[in-house]
Amino acid sequence: MSANQDYMTPNDHLQQSLQNTSAFEVLGHFCGIPAVGSPQRLNEAAVVCIDAEWWQKEPKPTTELGIAELMQKGLTPTIHAENILSSIQVAHARIIENAHLINRFPGAGDPDNFLFGKTKFVTMEEVKQVLINTFVRPREYGDGSDLQPIILVGHAVENEFEHMQRAFGVDLLSYGTVVKVIDTQLMAQELGIKAPRGPFIGLKDLLAHFNMVVPNLHTAGNDAATTLMAAVLLTLKPWMYPDVPGSPPAIVQGRSMSEVVAGVMDMGQSLSPPPWGELVYCVRCDHKSHLAKSCYTALTCQICSNSGVKRLFGARNTHKTTRCMYQYLPIPPRDYAFGGQ
Repeated sequence: MSANQDYMTPNDHLQQSLQNTSAFEVLGHFCGIPAVGSPQRLNEAAVVCIDAEWWQKEPKPTTELGIAELMQKGLTPTIHAENILSSIQVAHARIIENAHLINRFPGAGDPDNFLFGKTKFVTMEEVKQVLINTFVRPREYGDGSDLQPIILVGHAVENEFEHMQRAFGVDLLSYGTVVKVIDTQLMAQELGIKAPRGPFIGLKDLLAHFNMVVPNLHTAGNDAATTLMAAVLLTLKPWMYPDVPGSPPAIVQGRSMSEVVAGVMDMGQSLSPPPWGELVYCVRCDHKSHLAKSCYTALTCQICSNSGVKRLFGARNTHKTTRCMYQYLPIPPRDYAFGGQ
């Protein structure tokens, strides 16, 4: 045995044993298709999906984090794998420092419309700790010194690694708990599910392949939930829909996929929100007694008041100075017809 092997943790050994095991076999192990001969430790792994969203203008601050986890493992799938999909729990965090920065381009998500649970508002430091706690957990049946292995699922997951490092200074692979990384884009490619354009399919098109119409994608919680749902359906497609080369049937034995998706949303909405963060927070005035849509607090932005731009001057009472996006963006040319000096 080499010196490096002497210091390998149990999770290192599991990661090594899964190197040549396909994503379908690994996820199948948790979806009612046991991987024959797999290490016992695989049974203890958590299946987690993450997604982050950010303001698309420089300096592109992170605005949201979504975390989805498969809570019931080893179930024999029912129609459309509804019982497995319904066991997915999703957390959606909006980052207080940046939550007022809303993307307005066509197709941008609405962070106020999280469909699979209840949104919590957290500081940047709190969300960093939430992220770390997701990937650094004591093994359920251990003495606290051994960490639970994590199966990490993502859509274009390499982008998530880069973003977590840049936004939070968190290297997800450095904790030694991620034993397998699974990318739904690559899974779709292996099954021959083609993208309308380019080599890699987008999440919306992948969901459409499974007859899933989910509004308000590009919101972190919704994307994390649907990516994990897509991973389950990709894994089980050959077993649930045998001999169906294209998109599976939308209705099986009278149960439609749209009904399944609605049920998963209802289940998520019925659960208690995560214990961290604030359930009620106004990103307009920073009070914890109401949400921005119900805010009537008198505010004045000094940046907009002093801009010399008619449009900005007119919006000076809609937000605080600390919430002005022109902290980041260049102020437009002064509007001299308005009387700017």
